[in-house]
Amino acid sequence: MIFKILFEDEYFLAAEKPAGLPSQPTVDKRRPDFFTLLKKQLTEERGNSFYLALHHRLDRDTSGVMIFAKNKIANEPLAEMFKKHLIQKTYLCLTQFRKTPESWDVQNHLAETRDPVLKKMKMHSVRSGGDKAHTLFRRLEVYKKGLLIEAKPLTGRMHQIRVHLAEEGLGIYGDDIYPSPKAPQAPRLMLHALRLEFTHPFTQHAMSIECPVPRDMEEFKKSL
Repeated sequence: MIFKILFEDEYFLAAEKPAGLPSQPTVDKRRPDFFTLLKKQLTEERGNSFYLALHHRLDRDTSGVMIFAKNKIANEPLAEMFKKHLIQKTYLCLTQFRKTPESWDVQNHLAETRDPVLKKMKMHSVRSGGDKAHTLFRRLEVYKKGLLIEAKPLTGRMHQIRVHLAEEGLGIYGDDIYPSPKAPQAPRLMLHALRLEFTHPFTQHAMSIECPVPRDMEEFKKSL
């Protein structure tokens, strides 16, 4: 598998993560992951000294753009931008049909818990405790059986977009953790990291790095 490079300069590299791969190594060392395979691809092309550092993740079944530091000088500025939420992330998702306003936002607090049936960690909203979570949503297209929604998380909680939509009755097609529509059956979680926008910490240029919507998501749209 050859991964598509979406942007590169002397400090950063952005690439297209496919759905189905964890972003980083897991406990099972035999399991392939995006970061390791991308670094292998780049070192084979450019030599063993090629440097690549991971600073954020996407869920295993989420596709889209991820950005990496290409040298040690770039590590701290990139880490700082993610920590201070100076990188605006934009996602697209296909959800079940429900009447919604054209745009809205969800602000609450989310806490992590282990689902005894799924045996997986998941998030849920809480009245006290937890961590603040804030997402902006916009309805882009309406179909007979679903919606195309743009999501812009302003905080970075685990599964934030998924749980915010599910708790609004707008489960994402293909979600195997949170309530979601079962028909038509999606090939995977219909969530895509479309764009990263930020001010380049070295050049001060306004940056916008976009990853095209993958074919499986475009094809699934037709069934809605």
